[in-house]
Amino acid sequence: LEMYQLEPILTVSETAAFLKLSKSKVYLMIQRNQIPHLKMGKSVRIRECDLMAWIEEQIVPNDEHLHS
Repeated sequence: LEMYQLEPILTVSETAAFLKLSKSKVYLMIQRNQIPHLKMGKSVRIRECDLMAWIEEQIVPNDEHLHS
């Protein structure tokens, strides 16, 4: 349980600032289940570890070798 208390949890505003996206864009992504999130009552939070893992998954592979 202690681990969860120490783990950084971000608000939508913090997530938007971190990703350099608008809050409305982040809310839309949450609505569409495109970004991992937690629901705490009416509040939405994003765990930093989930966000970092999600960012890694967004990397587009370099497909140059397929076009040569």
